[in-house]
Parts: sequence; structure tokens; C-alpha cells
Amino acid sequence: MNIIIFGATGRTGNELMLRALEAGHTVTAYVRNPSKISVSHRNLNVEKGEATRYSDINDVLSKEKYDAVFSVLGAKGMFRRDLPLIDAMKNIVQAAENNDTGKLIHVSFIGVHPDAGKLGLLYKYIIPKFMTNLLRDHREKDAIITSSKLNWVLIQPPVLTSDAYNGNYVHEAEIHRDNSRKLKLSRSNLAEFMLKLANEHTYDKTAVYVTE
Repeated sequence: MNIIIFGATGRTGNELMLRALEAGHTVTAYVRNPSKISVSHRNLNVEKGEATRYSDINDVLSKEKYDAVFSVLGAKGMFRRDLPLIDAMKNIVQAAENNDTGKLIHVSFIGVHPDAGKLGLLYKYIIPKFMTNLLRDHREKDAIITSSKLNWVLIQPPVLTSDAYNGNYVHEAEIHRDNSRKLKLSRSNLAEFMLKLANEHTYDKTAVYVTE
């Protein structure tokens, strides 16, 4: 595949980039600061640009045809709004629509799922009360994607960790508490799942919950 990653310098984006390169895919990393990309690979292309500037994103998406567009832009904090990420998502979606790109796969958060309360007190009471700004940002980004003309998947994981890859995770469109074991997910497992989604259609235009 030929893919592009928005947010490749973050912990999740870096894991996705490395796993994609190991699998033999051609990867474009769209970043603000190329010096933060520490790996060099024949299949890696680094594009410098601002996610909040539409012309930058449109330029890179118009250069070539991408099979999948991955959005793993992370918020700077859990308690304050990060409005530039809203603008970035608008730009990514608009440019992807205008350039007929492949599927958009975006990492959201399980806290925005209407049935998140089934996962226990943390998701039923604590997160909705204390992380209102984070949830609002995620809902707005999700709404931009779901109202677009694109083929998309929203991935809604719980807490992400740096644990080693083990391939042991479950995924589902609806929450079933018995399947939701640890309420955490390693970024390496998430990266594998994201790449799988690019080539299958089970969750097209769907929000999918994934956890270990």
C-alpha cells in the first residue's frame, strides 16, 4: 500500500509508521518538524507542513494517490481544548475529498461512544465530568469525518500504552462488557489493527471499539 500518516512523530504515529515500513508499505509522514523523524528508510517519504494550513495538506495529497490516510494527531492535554486539531481535521477531510484519496482511518477515543458507561465508573462518571474538553474535541473531529463524503473508520480505543506487541486484542462496533478485558491497548497492537483496516471493509463508515 501507499499510505500517508498525519501525526507520525507522536507515539502512536511513530509505531504505525515503523510497523507499516516493516510490512513493506510505502509511507509518507506528514510532519511539522522533520527532525523528529529518527528513522531512514527507502520506502519513507517525509513531507513538512502545517496541519492547520489547508494548502499544505492539499499539496501533499494532490501529489499522488494514497490507498489510505491515517490520522493520529494527538491532543496536547486531556483537560484543555485543542482547537487547532479541529482545524487540522477539517483540512485533512476537505483535501482528501478534493483529491479522491483512499480510506481515512482516524484514532478517536472510546469515551465518546454512547455506551462507554458500560465500561465502568471511570467511563460512566469520571471521564464525562473531568474531561469534558477532551470529549468535546473528539466529538467535533468525529462529526467532521462522519459527515464527509469519504470512506472512513473511527477507531475508539481506551487508554493507550507502550507495552510490547502481542496481537491479543478484541474489536467490535458495539460495546459488550464481557469482551472488554483490560481497558487498555498497546500502541503496537493498535498500529497492527489500523493497517488491517485499510485492506478490509468490515468497519467501513463505522466506529469500532478495540481493546486488549
